[in-house]
Amino acid sequence: MKTPRPHIAPLLPPIPRPLTLLLLCLAAALLPCGAHAQPVPSPRFTDVAVVDHHVGRLSWDSVPQALHYQVQRRYPGQEAFAPLATLLATHYFDTLRRVICADTVSYRVLAQLPDTLLTSDTAGLFFQDNIPTAACRLRLCTVDTLLRRLRLSWYPSPDTDVMGYCICMGSPCLSLDTVWGRLNTSYLCPATLAVDSGQHYDFRVFAFDSCLQASPLTPYFHNPALRLSAPHCSRQLSCSWNNYVNMPDSVARYVLHYRVGPDTLWRTHTVGPQGPFQFDTLFADLSISRITAYLSVHNRSDSLAALSSVVAFAFPQPDTPQFVSILAAHYVDSLSAVDLSFQVDPAFLVDSCSLLRATAMPSPSSPSSLQWLPFQHIATLHPSSFPDPQQLFHHTDHDISRSAEAYSYRLSVPDRCAQRHLLSDTAVVFLPPSVEPAVWIPNIFRPGDPSVGLFCLSSPTLLAQDFCLEIYTRWGQRVFITHSLGHCWDGTDSHHRPLPQGVYAYRATCRHTDGTLKTYAGTVTLLR
Repeated sequence: MKTPRPHIAPLLPPIPRPLTLLLLCLAAALLPCGAHAQPVPSPRFTDVAVVDHHVGRLSWDSVPQALHYQVQRRYPGQEAFAPLATLLATHYFDTLRRVICADTVSYRVLAQLPDTLLTSDTAGLFFQDNIPTAACRLRLCTVDTLLRRLRLSWYPSPDTDVMGYCICMGSPCLSLDTVWGRLNTSYLCPATLAVDSGQHYDFRVFAFDSCLQASPLTPYFHNPALRLSAPHCSRQLSCSWNNYVNMPDSVARYVLHYRVGPDTLWRTHTVGPQGPFQFDTLFADLSISRITAYLSVHNRSDSLAALSSVVAFAFPQPDTPQFVSILAAHYVDSLSAVDLSFQVDPAFLVDSCSLLRATAMPSPSSPSSLQWLPFQHIATLHPSSFPDPQQLFHHTDHDISRSAEAYSYRLSVPDRCAQRHLLSDTAVVFLPPSVEPAVWIPNIFRPGDPSVGLFCLSSPTLLAQDFCLEIYTRWGQRVFITHSLGHCWDGTDSHHRPLPQGVYAYRATCRHTDGTLKTYAGTVTLLR
């Protein structure tokens, strides 16, 4: 049989149920916060590094109860962070699409909790564009035929981050100009670079990116330069040019195009890639004074052609006198000759000049008209023959024929190269009418007689030139001869012995002042 438990009376009266709930709430409010929940820490970066010149690696602590993480980025110069990616993982690789030239990019992470948003600390990654810019490749260096200026062209750099190209000239390579834009691959050289002088210029090009990093320089490339020349006093034209080494697909041939004078027809001469880089030709025709030429260089596929400038060459005109004049020309009766006076331009140093003469003869068909024979050279005159500073000089033409009616004279002076001659005006000299000369010849003489003691020929027109007198016996024996006009026969033989009285024969050859040569023959009686 159970023993009943004793009844213990409560010490406090029972508390109503609503009051119990109130007390429990008050107790919960008075308890410290840590007694029932711990605070959630913000995310912190544990690893940040640049693994490539444009890739950054980010890692951070895991946040309990985080729903997801948002990575934010701020570029240099930006004021606020911009969302980059939302992910569940605690690491991220950022590949930059924007070039950063030696500067810091800032990052932070936002952890999204159910009832709050936590922000991490800020991390910075230092990026530097240290990849060299790819070089460009040459295309052409040619002459713009419309503008008559050099134009360069090249193929673009394969890099996308190219801001432009620098053009430099010479060795060392000195900056000439800048072309902006990756696809701007042509440059017109300044007009100060003369292309008509046959000079070639060396050029190099390099690309630069947005970080102003330069690519390697291209090899030197230059323009086709054509030069025309001829030695002094020569009609041998020499066309030479430089070896064009920068043609893409290599050089297949050089073609020289040249045109003579005003002719519109272009002639060509082709040379292979190994040269010779010269072409010589002779222009013997003195009327050709000007040559125009240009050079074209072609690649193997014949898709590109580099042109030189069009070069005009004029054969130098040899120095010639400004004037040559015949001042006087007249016939001298006493000399039976023509006396001439000349003057040559004093500013021109004469080496030698030629005197030309044309003869006028009576026409066989009409004696009243004249027939002129062609001009012929009759004398060469040298400076020593006319030392006058004004180059005034004289010449006497003794070779005169009385059978001619008139003579024409011209003076011809050559230029320095003896290619052209400057002719003076023409002087015409008419000869006086020919008069039969009168000669007195005695037919009898007596030695010792004061009036007819000597046998002589006498005439005012006789000249001592070409004179000859011979005396013969009746049997043909010559007893006397003389070539002196003043030597008379006195009736003696060659040994000065008196000859007997008798009839003797004579023959005399005489030249008269009109130039004619006469022969006289007859007999003379010697008296004792």
